[in-house]
Amino acid sequence: MSYIFRGRLCGYICHECSEPLANVKVRLYRTRKDQNVTALAVASPKDTFGILSEADVRRKESSLLGEFETNDAGEFVAEFSDEKGYKGEAFEVDVYCGTVPGRPPSPNPPDPVQFSVTVIQPMWRGREGDSIAIWEHCLSWRHWCHVRHRFGAWVICGHVRVCDTGAPVSGVKVSAYDVDWLQDDPLGSPAITDVNGKFRIDYLAADFKKDIFGLNIELFGGPDLYFKVETLSGDPLLTEPSSRGRAPDRENVGPCFCVELCVEQPPIVTHAWFTRVGDFSIYSDIAHAGSGLTTRAVPVGFPGAHGGPGFGFFGAMKLVGDCPTTYPTGGPPMRYRFLYEVIGSGAGLQPMLAGNIVAVKVADRPINWNVGGTPTPLLYPQDIYVAPFGATPPGPTPPPALPGNVDWGPIPYVVIVPDADGWVTVDPLATNGGFAGPLLRFSSGTVVPGGVAPSSGPGVLPADPKVGTMLRIVFEAEPVGGATGANPTLTNQLANIYVNNWSDVNDLTIEQFHGPGHNSCSGLSTSLDIEYTAAHELLAGWNLGLSTAAIIPGGIPVLPSGTGSSAGGVPPGVAPPLHQDISTWPACSYLLSLSTWRMLTDGENDDSGHPNWLTFCKD
Repeated sequence: MSYIFRGRLCGYICHECSEPLANVKVRLYRTRKDQNVTALAVASPKDTFGILSEADVRRKESSLLGEFETNDAGEFVAEFSDEKGYKGEAFEVDVYCGTVPGRPPSPNPPDPVQFSVTVIQPMWRGREGDSIAIWEHCLSWRHWCHVRHRFGAWVICGHVRVCDTGAPVSGVKVSAYDVDWLQDDPLGSPAITDVNGKFRIDYLAADFKKDIFGLNIELFGGPDLYFKVETLSGDPLLTEPSSRGRAPDRENVGPCFCVELCVEQPPIVTHAWFTRVGDFSIYSDIAHAGSGLTTRAVPVGFPGAHGGPGFGFFGAMKLVGDCPTTYPTGGPPMRYRFLYEVIGSGAGLQPMLAGNIVAVKVADRPINWNVGGTPTPLLYPQDIYVAPFGATPPGPTPPPALPGNVDWGPIPYVVIVPDADGWVTVDPLATNGGFAGPLLRFSSGTVVPGGVAPSSGPGVLPADPKVGTMLRIVFEAEPVGGATGANPTLTNQLANIYVNNWSDVNDLTIEQFHGPGHNSCSGLSTSLDIEYTAAHELLAGWNLGLSTAAIIPGGIPVLPSGTGSSAGGVPPGVAPPLHQDISTWPACSYLLSLSTWRMLTDGENDDSGHPNWLTFCKD
């Protein structure tokens, strides 16, 4: 029998902000004679946390049960066999950190840190012959920020909102500064707020402890913070004076600091620019001049991080940016469009037309409407969509010919359909002076076809592995009616983005089902020979699994898993089936599974995986 311990670790930066303990090592130790195991197991983790010295770690080495690494989400799986002497008893949980999430690189990184979290007695539950326990723990901000401080890793986590309404302000740049004797120090790199107005700035202690001559002038304490908030084009929305950093709530802050910033009004759209594919910045998150794949996961530092590095794109992708209602320097109304080029096809740039998009909300505009039968209409937001069909007339939406004290029903949408050249005219009534956010939702399958990838059968890698296509995406914005010398076309581009809309190959069968007169209703007796193929050019991983209600002698066998394409029992290529001796297995039904998942994202959601199941019976 195996004991499977699934865990997830995170750490609080403050009460409103946490981060996963990504890519750290979890070390599990047997308890020792000098420990009061019962007292430790019931104690609060706040009372059992402790940073360990090298001598402390050496003293525990002989008690090590195993070491397991967390993934980007802070998750880990520890598996023990009772054959190796583990019987389900309590154990001690330690974490070994080579660094901490978000810490910028430095010439002389600090030494690793190991700390004890707690002693835990897992609540084991039987399932399919194994015992499974699940544990989640988030370190308090006092403990986790103490660990971060050991690495000289300082972090600011916060929100930007509209002062009056509390609405989040997305897509603005936040910069942090330390008030200093000689000059104010910028801390880390400016951050861009996400759709919830969240931002995070990581920096090093060295960023605020040195003056312009390299001398350490802040021997004690932390920075004195003030902030600036700007649009991406540099228009100021909030400029705090440096004296704000001397206020009690901003002076001498610690390694973890959370802040709420507010601006008097949402940013007015004053520029035309293509900035992101979904959550991925076209300049910092996608390999512009190379592979066209993602270079990192986003959003960094917040729960829900997804993609990268090395992810391609698929499906319907939000093309995000800004376009004002009138030309940025003043004057005529504006329109925009996106164009694509299939690199290497020789066809050149082609506009994205109605047939290349799916509906997406791009903005809203104010409308007087009667909701609920109030005596007079009130002001409400009216959603504006860019869609492939259903265009509504331009101009204000006329109210229904109904009395004022009657509910007028749902507020209708404004729908804009690109014209024959792909142009979208910005609604002149759009809130905040233009469209800021998704400008178009590109249905990539209309340009880069995909579908069910052809298979060469279970146990054989595909003879025709389907690959993706490199695209170039260009954004153009100009006055309605065309550009002029005074108001030229404004344009930027994503030079490379790699798209693959082919499914993965996920084939699973059992060799014993192939003989004359045999099928999936034929019972097996002594052998199980599994034939499988898991293949895709961007295959993130595959996993074979077996489940049953029967109790198998020695426990359910651990079947292979891996990354990259694989077939049969030994990757790559044609391989013998994966053989299992089942002569001692109980007569029962069994479920064999093959799960695959691809390194693909639409910019907001990653491929969720492809499960495949096959049942068989043992006589």
